This record gives sequence, structure tokens and C-alpha cells, in this order.
Amino acid sequence: MNNKYFSLLMVAFIGLSGCASTSSSDDGALEHYNRAMFSFNNKLDKFVVRPIAKGYKAVTNKYVRQRVSNFFNNIEEPVSAVNHILQGEFSSTGNDVGRFVINTTLGVAGLYDVATKLGLERDKTGFDETMSSWCVPDGPFVVLPIIGPSTPRSALGFAVDGYSSPSYWVAHESGDDDAMTIYYSSVGLKYVNLMAENLALLESLEEDSVDYYEAVKSAYMQNRSKYKKCGGEVTSSFNYDFDMDDMEY
Repeated sequence: MNNKYFSLLMVAFIGLSGCASTSSSDDGALEHYNRAMFSFNNKLDKFVVRPIAKGYKAVTNKYVRQRVSNFFNNIEEPVSAVNHILQGEFSSTGNDVGRFVINTTLGVAGLYDVATKLGLERDKTGFDETMSSWCVPDGPFVVLPIIGPSTPRSALGFAVDGYSSPSYWVAHESGDDDAMTIYYSSVGLKYVNLMAENLALLESLEEDSVDYYEAVKSAYMQNRSKYKKCGGEVTSSFNYDFDMDDMEY
């Protein structure tokens, strides 16, 4: 994503957030669109994404998938560190930096989570949660093409986190098309690995739901209710293992 498109995206979503109702759990006039887009995404998921994830799972084992998860989690630590600064949580920033240094070195480029064993627990955060702590309204629930469940604030946070990722900037600043291809391929790998680890959860949710759309919406919004609030604190965030906010550009 170049600077021009990123700036336009920020302006668009800030505008949406300002115009949107602060009752993000109520679709209102968006429900018809949301259900149609959810149906499209679900078909894409069933016929394209899940088969790929199942194939990937068949040729890998839990150990390999955990190494992949650890690697991408480690890359995200600097993003969490910056956002903890923006949230005024400087001790958490030190925790993020410490984890990144330890896991990048002793953990072999982040493949092993040595920091957790040393008592430095992962405390993931992002620009979406930073905006929440700044009292930026969430806006209405909306289903985005391919990306899935979101809100205007979530979408903006998603874009900012992806744009500020160290891996993106390394590839972008290299000026090499092959580097960008590798970057986007790695994003694809991250998504497929995430899906492979959560196939049972998704299929169980769909099978046990009378209304799959409402079930996904409820799970997503419950997860968001754990975010830091304006002037308050919340015990935890990202309560669900499968989190579409995990994706980067």
C-alpha cells in the first residue's frame, strides 16, 4: 500500500467513524449489506480458503505451525511496543521490546518463544485498541470483503498496524519487487496458518449456530468489548484465538 492510498484510507475511515453510531453492536441499515457480504465471504471461505488451510494442515504438524505462529507473533512485537507507548503503558512497552530482543536472538528469529518461559508474557495490542483508549468511537459492525467482521475503527487500526509493520517497511524500502512478493506471500502464509489452527473452532461455531452470521457477529463484538476503554482499564484483549484483526497488509 503506497502513501497516497494509505492516506485516503485513513481519511475515509475517520469520516466513517465520525458519522457512525457509537452503538457498534447494532447493524441498523447495514444489516442487509452485512448479511450479503457475509454470505459471499463464507462461500469464499468454504470453497477456497478452508481447502487450502486443510491441505496446509495435512502437510504440516503442530510443531511446524507453532513455529510459524511464533515467528509472526515476534514480528508484531514492535507494533505492540509503539501502541503501548501511545496508550501510556510504558512498562508494557519495555515488555514488548524485551520479548522482541530475546525471541529474535535466543529464540532463533522468533521461531521459539523463549521470552514467555522467562516470565515476559505476550501482551498484544494495536492501533485499534489505542484509538479505543483515546475515546475514538468504534462505529457500526460491518462485514468487509475478504477481511470479514470489522468496524470503521477496527478497519483503520488494521490498516495502520499493517502499514507500520517492520516486515512491510523492510520489503517496501528495499525497492525490490521480489521483496514485496515475499512479503505478501508471508502474509498469505500467516493467514493460512491461522486458519489451519482454528478450523475446528470455526466449523464448530457454524454447526452449532442457528444463525451463523449472528454467532460470528456476537463473538466478534464480545471480543471487542475486552478492549481498553476511554479512561478505564480492561483485564485482557483478543479473547478469541481466531481473530481477523490479526491480519496485516
